[in-house]
Amino acid sequence: MTAGKASLDHIFGTIRREFTDEFPDLALYFVLFEEGQHEKALAAKKQDFETHPAGPSLVQMIEETLQNPPAGNFCVGLAEHTEKSLWGLRKKTSFIGACFVQLTDTKLFEDINFSCRKAGYAIAFEGLNLYLEKTKRKKPRKQTPDDDPQKQKVESLRLKLMGDCFAAMLLESTGIKGAIQTVTKKFCELSIEPSLHFRSEHHPMPIALDGLNVVYKDLKDDIAPKTGLLAHTHFMAQEIGHTYDDLNIRQWIRFCISAQEMAWAGHSSNEILSAAVYGSDNPYIRSTAHICAESLNTTPVPLKSGDIYNPFTDEETNERVHLRSCRMTLRALLEDVNETKNPQVFLDKARDQTHKLFNNHPQGWCAPALIEAENAYRLFQEKKYSEQDVIENAFHGACAMVKWRDLQRLNRKFVAQRRMGHDITAELALSLIKDDEAFTSYKNAFEIMRI
Repeated sequence: MTAGKASLDHIFGTIRREFTDEFPDLALYFVLFEEGQHEKALAAKKQDFETHPAGPSLVQMIEETLQNPPAGNFCVGLAEHTEKSLWGLRKKTSFIGACFVQLTDTKLFEDINFSCRKAGYAIAFEGLNLYLEKTKRKKPRKQTPDDDPQKQKVESLRLKLMGDCFAAMLLESTGIKGAIQTVTKKFCELSIEPSLHFRSEHHPMPIALDGLNVVYKDLKDDIAPKTGLLAHTHFMAQEIGHTYDDLNIRQWIRFCISAQEMAWAGHSSNEILSAAVYGSDNPYIRSTAHICAESLNTTPVPLKSGDIYNPFTDEETNERVHLRSCRMTLRALLEDVNETKNPQVFLDKARDQTHKLFNNHPQGWCAPALIEAENAYRLFQEKKYSEQDVIENAFHGACAMVKWRDLQRLNRKFVAQRRMGHDITAELALSLIKDDEAFTSYKNAFEIMRI
């Protein structure tokens, strides 16, 4: 289902008026953008900002933010303007902010209105949060030291969690029954499916599902006098957000990164959740997997094969499986070469493995070692008595240069590229490893993919 620009503008204009009706001195404008086209979207909205006395200040703030724009949806603001009222007896301050919404988020759910309202409410929460801090209607957030980027990241995700809860509760409160479950289910689905242009690790709302249901049930009707729906829902969202500590949020990131590795390798949702439940020794990861499984009405079961790459498992176990797979590959190929006297099978296998690596199957990748084995065969084939020893030594020497942790790191680079819509090619792979010495031995394996 699609919607035209006029329809989208109408929906987001309605959301803006909802906030202005409850907070007359707050103007939140929505800027819809295609990924990577923030400047174009800003240019189309500048005229709207100019109607507000603090508009020029906001534009300057936006231009500074767009020098290094955040991923996904984000809020810029608030700019403020203060003027004296009649006779100069008191001052009146008005605020303006800009909420950038990625157009793909307006299509996240089947219903366009639901998608837009969910995206709009969630990012407007950040503007409302800033507004309430500035007007001293709530205590300011505890400032995070600028030199602690990890803490800043967690606090940013906590704000996203609260924004998503705020949006889901507003939708539920305005008559959309099951909105909370609908949003949670979608985030769970996106965390374990190969999804373009959406970063599930930036939306930890599913970990808060139990707290969200309890807070909403207990507090939704407990509205203080002279408090509007938006302010009350903001209060509930804060109650939920501060229930979960930094570790909860960091483990959601870890779960999503690992899930995406498996999703882009072609594993099913049930396989991913099963890998997390039965392959991880981390209770947070297992708990998150159970939340997703319950939301998606599926039951994790033990994986049939222990030889697949399971990023939820500890690195030592994966490394052992990787090395065993490399040894088995060499053994099988040596039997083939001894029978056919054709070393080309080494290069064919190297290409096949690298093609699979480009599709996020790093387990057992030993293409550089296979190339060295083929080279050793050709150079020493006249010395029949030492041929196999020479090949094995060449293979194992090159294989030792492929460190599992480096291979895993490269695989995650490939996943990140594919999540942005890029196909992994030899050229892209070579550009990603550049001059990183850890990947020096990989270059020949990528070069032969060009042949």
